[in-house]
Amino acid sequence: MRKKLKILRRGESEREINPGSGAIRLLVRSSRLEGMVVELEPHAEIPMVYSHEGEELRIVLEGEVEVEVEGERHLLREGDFMWFDSSLKHRIRNPGDKKAVYFSVNSPPSLKW
Repeated sequence: MRKKLKILRRGESEREINPGSGAIRLLVRSSRLEGMVVELEPHAEIPMVYSHEGEELRIVLEGEVEVEVEGERHLLREGDFMWFDSSLKHRIRNPGDKKAVYFSVNSPPSLKW
């Protein structure tokens, strides 16, 4: 029987992509969800507004991020949590002067790795 357990240690990831504004590190991906850690450099943004099937949750680990959902901006600081329906148009940026890091889960998986 195949094990359904995964442990990664600090700094480890399955894959990493760099969209030019920081790094996205995939931690886990299954048929039902994907979990990742996203780093955004100061004043960087993921410029496109996008939507997709499912749900997302985010927990800010360091710094602050501004998440725009359907044109409404929400400032999240270290320790803050956000959940939303991913079919709503959304985008994210780091308005701060230091790197921002957040943990994100998409269900179902939505990124092209």
